[in-house]
Parts: sequence; structure tokens; C-alpha cells
Amino acid sequence: MLGEFEGEILQTPPAFSAIKVDGERAYDLARAGETFELEARPVTVHRLDLVDCPDADTAIFEAECGKGTYVRAIARDMGRRLGTAGHVIELRRLVVGPFGEEDMVSLDTLQAALEADGDALSLLTPIEAALANLPQLDVTSDQAVRLRNGNPVLLRGRDAPVEEEAVGVFERGRLIALAKVEHGELKPVRLILAD
Repeated sequence: MLGEFEGEILQTPPAFSAIKVDGERAYDLARAGETFELEARPVTVHRLDLVDCPDADTAIFEAECGKGTYVRAIARDMGRRLGTAGHVIELRRLVVGPFGEEDMVSLDTLQAALEADGDALSLLTPIEAALANLPQLDVTSDQAVRLRNGNPVLLRGRDAPVEEEAVGVFERGRLIALAKVEHGELKPVRLILAD
């Protein structure tokens, strides 16, 4: 049965999700008691393994899945497939993008560092590390001003990208934004505030 939940599958997101329905977040509509339906969408589950069954009502799984996959929807759908209910009682991410368990820092450790010497930030990985696998674009100071004001920047030049889902934008070696490129225009998605 696990094989039914592996590979590229169609998955209906849970009602309490951040998916937008007519401009509103699904979780807001669900909390308000409104009735709505979310469409199934393709997601990829690379691997789904049963690791342990500590008791008759609990199963521990390990999954490797792609962007947009809802693990609690997998549990829900497995329960339905078995003619019962299924839900997640604990979820632990072991890898997210380029980061693994060895990169994790607990909130307790951060709090202890903050109380000891006030230097909790030294335990954190710089934001640029999260963007290491993204294409990077350097912009001029004038272009950076435009982006900070929420305006697009027309990219010129033979090697300028035409379409990119996500790029890290740098001004003089400093990360200033996460952006996308559409039809040769660099459009800000998230701005990084200067310290």
C-alpha cells in the first residue's frame, strides 16, 4: 500500500493550509467555518518507509518528498485508504534544502547563548547559505533602490536571464532581495533589511 503514496501523486492539501482560495488563506476560511474545496495537485514523494510500530495505533514513517507536499495529507489519505482516520502526532524535518540535522540549533540552545553572553546570532547560519543553490544577480545601487521600492528592474545584456523562478539579488556583495525574473524583468519577492 505504501507504493500508492510514492512517486508523483495527486494530493489534496488539508483545509488548514496556507493555499489561497479567492485571495484568502484556506486556514482562515476553515477557522471561520466556511465550506470550500481545494483542488488536488501533483506532488512528489521520493520515498516513504515504515520505520516502526510502537503500538497498535501508532506508526512511524520516514519520508523524502518534494516542495509543496503535505505530510499530514499523506497521513490523512493513508487512514482513508485503510478505512479509518489518520493524523500526524509528531513531525520532525531532518533535511530542508541544503540543511540537515547537523545544522540545526534548538531554541533552548539559542536562549542559553543569549542569556550567557548575548551572542545567539553567532550560532545561526547566514541567510545567504539558504540561497546558495539559487542563481545570483548583482545589481547597481540605482537598481537596488528601485527593487527596495518594490519596482521591477529591466535586465539587459546578452547573458541576462529571461525567466527564473527565484534568484538571490546582491548589491556590492550584500544580499538585498529574493526575486524572480519574468520576461526579462527582475521583480522583488522578499526584501532583506539592512542591519
